Amino acid sequence: MAKAKRLPINFHQTFIPERQYISSLLHFVATGQTGTDQKISDQTGIPVGKSSGKVPSIISYCSGMGLIKVQKIAGSGEKAFEFTPFGRAVLLEDSNLSEELTQWIAHLHLCRQTGGAEIWYLSFNKGYDVLGLEFTEQDLTGFLERNCGKRNKSPIGPLIRTYEEPAAFQIAHALTRQNGDLLKRSPAPLLSGFRNGYSALLLSLWEENFFDHRQVTTTDFESTVHWQKIGGWNQRQNETILDMLQDAGAITIDKQMKPWVLSRLTNAKKFWTAIYDELA
Repeated sequence: MAKAKRLPINFHQTFIPERQYISSLLHFVATGQTGTDQKISDQTGIPVGKSSGKVPSIISYCSGMGLIKVQKIAGSGEKAFEFTPFGRAVLLEDSNLSEELTQWIAHLHLCRQTGGAEIWYLSFNKGYDVLGLEFTEQDLTGFLERNCGKRNKSPIGPLIRTYEEPAAFQIAHALTRQNGDLLKRSPAPLLSGFRNGYSALLLSLWEENFFDHRQVTTTDFESTVHWQKIGGWNQRQNETILDMLQDAGAITIDKQMKPWVLSRLTNAKKFWTAIYDELA
């Protein structure tokens, strides 16, 4: 995947990521089959029409959420799939995506600079310094239009509904409506039971962006990965998260240095298989 490649603005075709359909697609991927959108629809029950449908958007959501990798088979209209380590863990442990941790890790993947979704990246990553944690729908629309141009339809699309609908990712409460037009973004939870999930995510982002480096400063990591921004953490919260990851055995932190120097102790794979082990 090319650097900074993200799902386009309208990949979702206005559909929210319904968990029942994500689950159905994960079970299809587990069969090892390739498929056209129609075949996938026939086998999973995910609706698809002649010109649009939920199959392509659900496939894209699963890709952006870091659950699967997708490859188009030239000339056939078919797609081949493989699980990521995160996707395999979800299939085995939480295939209906009902755990708060699952929804948060999927959400954080969508916000990535590389591999995420454009509107999520802008709203929860690039927009952090401009929008903060509380903003109106109008603020968000204006920010998105400045970055992607004015359109006939609101650029927000299904982003807000994703976190309002029980069928989607309401459990995470990553974004909630306060009063009418006011939206509140929540930082990713500072829960000890999430530390294996955060360790897996940080190490996988490290492997993607600093593969040859065993050590990296917090400022270099942030400027490339935007770890603190996608988490929605302030400086103190981010330091707490990093301490948690050190306690988990993912990294060590040299706090004598300014900025702090992080050293990775293992690979992401070790933690992806254990992300649910410490949940209460």
